[in-house]
Amino acid sequence: MEQEYSLKEQGLDARVRELEESSRSSSAELTRLLSAQQKTSQRWKEEAKTLTVTFHTKLTSLKGELTGQKQRCQELEIQLETDHETIVEYERQMAEYQEKNSRLQRRLTQAEQRATTASQQLSIMTSQRRKTSSMADLESL
Repeated sequence: MEQEYSLKEQGLDARVRELEESSRSSSAELTRLLSAQQKTSQRWKEEAKTLTVTFHTKLTSLKGELTGQKQRCQELEIQLETDHETIVEYERQMAEYQEKNSRLQRRLTQAEQRATTASQQLSIMTSQRRKTSSMADLESL
């Protein structure tokens, strides 16, 4: 019986050693997996932080660019309105000058017609005086 207990005890000791070895092996594997997971988590955390910083930097840059574009757009709108007002004023002045030009052209045409009429009348009068003068010269002879 003692031998039986001794065999059972040896069997149990072997089983305990086997379980302890398995436990150490499992513990070592779990420690290795935990370490790998912690390294991966740390790498992801750092990568997320880097991406966040990059995103915020780009976002700030784009906001600044957008603000500049909005300001430029406002400046261009103001310039466009100013240019439009200037064009309207130039068109008004152009119409005014064209009206003045038309009046002056009519006055010039009328003056030329009067000058032509006066020249014709002067020619007629000169011709008549010559005739009258020639007849008076002939009569005095």
